[in-house]
Amino acid sequence: MPRLSDATVITTNAILALIALATLCYSVYLFSAGPSHCQRFIQDPLIVTASLLLFISSLGLIAALYDSYFIMTIYLFLLFLSFLLILILSIFVFLVTNPSAGKAFSGTGDLENWIRNHSLQGKNWEGIKRCMSDSKICRFGRGEVHLDAKHLSSVKFGCCRPPVECGFESKNATWWKIPATSTAEITGDCKIWSNTQSQLCYACESCKIGVFKGIRKRWSILLVFNLLVTLLVILLYSCGCCVRNNNRVPWKRRFFR
Repeated sequence: MPRLSDATVITTNAILALIALATLCYSVYLFSAGPSHCQRFIQDPLIVTASLLLFISSLGLIAALYDSYFIMTIYLFLLFLSFLLILILSIFVFLVTNPSAGKAFSGTGDLENWIRNHSLQGKNWEGIKRCMSDSKICRFGRGEVHLDAKHLSSVKFGCCRPPVECGFESKNATWWKIPATSTAEITGDCKIWSNTQSQLCYACESCKIGVFKGIRKRWSILLVFNLLVTLLVILLYSCGCCVRNNNRVPWKRRFFR
């Protein structure tokens, strides 16, 4: 009957391996579903993450099932590296998503603008625009287009409709008209807006602001997820150390008797 530490390592790594396999299958589905840029945008990170997770969890399973001291040592080393990477990522995400903490850490406020400078410029922004267009994120429900920022997501409010200050009139969910009595100057985002569904306000500064807010919100959720993963890695590492110590006893007897 396996010890509690062995059972924990086997069960947890089996679940992680199944999750990794499901993620790889989903990546294959994205590859075969079509040439959507949005699909390609997330396919590579999914494949890399799932492959690493499958490799590490498989090592843990093999080490625990076959009482392999050597494989368990490699497994613990990879777990330790994973812990360091997740910890560094969590600290970075915390500094980037919390302006006061980022400014206090850097002293210049550069970390506060990291997302905007690296994700919302150049090729990265072009990729995000094509991804939004491919995913049809601006497909509104009945009456939804008339809602304000409190009811729409930051991305939909900034990218899928013209800015409020433009004073455009909504004819339906996909068409806005400049009123004859409008006193708004057709400049900036108001000039960039297009009723063409593949363009809309994707090139607007308001769209970048909306995406920025959306990314910061999701990264805050990612921070919580990373903390939970960190606790899981610590549990696996502790149980793995127990399994490794148990497996070392017969190894010592074999070579030092």
